Amino acid sequence: MFRLGLRLSLTSGKEGLTRLAVTAVAVAVGVTILLAVLADFHAFQAANHRPFWEGTQAAQSAAGNGPRTELWNYSNDVYQGQTIERLDVAALGSHAPVLPGISKLPGPGQYYASPAMARLLRTVPASQLGDRFPGHMIGTIGQRALTGPDELVIFIGYRPATLTSMPTTIRVDSIATAPGHQVWSAYFRDAFVVGALAFLLPILILIGAATRLAAARREERYAALRLTGGTSRQISMIASADAVLSALTGTVLGIVAFLLLRPALAGTAITSQRYFANQVTPTIWGYLGVLVIVPLAAALASVWSLRRVRISPLGVSRKVTPPAPSVWRMTPLVAGLVLFVVGLLRTSKQSIGGPAYPGLLIVMIGLVVGGPWLTAQAARLMPKVVSGASSVLASRRLTDNPKAAFRSVSGLVLAVFLGTMTAALLPAIQATTATPSARSLSNVILDGFTWSPICGNTVNCTGSGPVHQNFGNGAPGSQRIALEGLPPAAGAQLLAALHTFKGATTVPIYSLPQAIPQGNQKKNGPPHLAEYNSVVGCGGLRAIGALGECAPGRTAVEANTSNMYSDNPTYATQAIASQASPQARPGYTRLYLQAVLVKVDNKATLERVRTYLVTHTPLSAGGTAPRTFGEAVQARESVATTAQRLIDIAVALTLIVAGCSLAVAAGGSVVERKRPFTLLRLSGTPTASLYRVVLLEAVAPLIAATIVAAGTAYGMSVLTVRELGPAGSPTPVLDHAYYSIMGAGLVASLLVVLATLPLLRRVTSPANVRFE
Repeated sequence: MFRLGLRLSLTSGKEGLTRLAVTAVAVAVGVTILLAVLADFHAFQAANHRPFWEGTQAAQSAAGNGPRTELWNYSNDVYQGQTIERLDVAALGSHAPVLPGISKLPGPGQYYASPAMARLLRTVPASQLGDRFPGHMIGTIGQRALTGPDELVIFIGYRPATLTSMPTTIRVDSIATAPGHQVWSAYFRDAFVVGALAFLLPILILIGAATRLAAARREERYAALRLTGGTSRQISMIASADAVLSALTGTVLGIVAFLLLRPALAGTAITSQRYFANQVTPTIWGYLGVLVIVPLAAALASVWSLRRVRISPLGVSRKVTPPAPSVWRMTPLVAGLVLFVVGLLRTSKQSIGGPAYPGLLIVMIGLVVGGPWLTAQAARLMPKVVSGASSVLASRRLTDNPKAAFRSVSGLVLAVFLGTMTAALLPAIQATTATPSARSLSNVILDGFTWSPICGNTVNCTGSGPVHQNFGNGAPGSQRIALEGLPPAAGAQLLAALHTFKGATTVPIYSLPQAIPQGNQKKNGPPHLAEYNSVVGCGGLRAIGALGECAPGRTAVEANTSNMYSDNPTYATQAIASQASPQARPGYTRLYLQAVLVKVDNKATLERVRTYLVTHTPLSAGGTAPRTFGEAVQARESVATTAQRLIDIAVALTLIVAGCSLAVAAGGSVVERKRPFTLLRLSGTPTASLYRVVLLEAVAPLIAATIVAAGTAYGMSVLTVRELGPAGSPTPVLDHAYYSIMGAGLVASLLVVLATLPLLRRVTSPANVRFE
């Protein structure tokens, strides 16, 4: 029977071969996109599970210089908004642990750089970047230590005596090899999984629509075979052979197309980060899974579409209107909304909305399940809204089979849902970070000189360098330096050097004397800051412009900078002074230097100033490099940008699959309508009326379901912003770009339907009235 099915598929004439080709192409499109999603997810997982050497902890025992120990000082640097991972290392023994990606530790005056870092060092003037790293490059860092080809990493070798004097240096006897547990890792993993599952729905719809192409015509032929003695099992085998042949052909074509597109896919940054080319692959199990699951799903869909033939050979001729979809079809949608709200209430800073993902997925499933009921309701309202015989005919046809009518537009409904959430959520998220103050401070560097005096197992809690003395671990005055910053002499020397940079305006911030905390700092936490903890000049405030103002006549005021060092630009850019701020006491320039703000006029000056600060103020090298407020915004926005890329790609791919599904369904409906529409034309119905019937059958389910999908997505976005956004977050507003894109998508969908009208006119010509 299977061989007979293959023979019937290949030798049944032009119509059968056309159906086979269209189905294979549709399946190939879905398989290609599905493999691309699986490949990028595998690359994300591989990068996320690399050895997290950055998380190496200090040795439990800091005593002695054993053969398996080394000094370790990890920090971050910045160049034009790009984060540079920097590790200063010095071997204490002959068997000191070696970092992944290199063959041996760098010696004093040597360093290893990642390929991207090496290219950057070769192309950028040394005064803007290279001078920050002493020594010369002796090799590149291998893939095992990197998350992607664009990551900027550098390992610098030092003498033990030099590295011991640097702040936050620790003694290490083993390097971490376990995967890292970063706060956004689970978020992106869950987003990938939900996106893949959400994208799987339209692919399944496309495959189902393709394999059901001309199902009514095949029902009649298989019913004839049943009347000649064929059993239900034999008919199922013949039908499955047709579906498996087309799906398997499409799957193979999809794999070939993916392999051809894979180099381009590996070179793109789908998640705002490029992955290594050898990791962008769905793995052998992905290929095998697609080869098995897609043809199997196609066979099941084909057999299910012929269930009436299996029941009785007369089931096709004795057609009756199936029962209308009940309102219970909306239950999954309601349940998904409830789970989504519960998930939002359970979310935390660690999960970042993760508990709401299951509800989001069920809502999308609910839209597909509830679509036929919405289509039936729209069909009943159609004659009341649109007058004429066309609306009556379209309403009757939609009411008879709302499931088939909605199936062709279900992918578009999901695209509208995802697109609406994107358009509503992402501007609201960016508005909480990219505040007007943060944008206006994009050319202002902040470098603070205070740091935690509690170092745990660090070698030396204080710092040393050209602008300050080495106070030594626990030396008198070290806690004051940690709490208040650079001593007056060192601060004055630094300010004098910064004033020599052309195109840079330096604004010093001095520390008001604070009480030195006593006792176990780890247990009791940081000391309580007074209402005013610093002093800033009014001329400097006017030069910066967005961090506050002074009352008229005052030259310097006391300020509160406790929020300025936050990594959240919303808080970091709050005003540090106001007209109510008290006048500073005379002689404030003899206080300890807490921080400097440097306003620059171009990027080159910015990097020269940053290079000087990095190399001349080791006290600020406690892990956070001098950066502009705009770069802090950029770091925060990179997460939202990654989410936007993922969602935009999901929407685009869903639209592609949905468009293919609609084209297949529209082409198949031409064949399905051949008999009734030909008879209508013979009875005198104008062709224009039949065209209006086709358009109304496509528009009614599309409008009904997209209104519900868009409304649901917008409501969920508002709830998300109110629950997860900071206090005062604006209510999401859909801008003109959203309406333009959605409108263009719906118009394109109608054009697909209009493209089938000439074919409908030809196949229903009264001159060719002949039915099997």
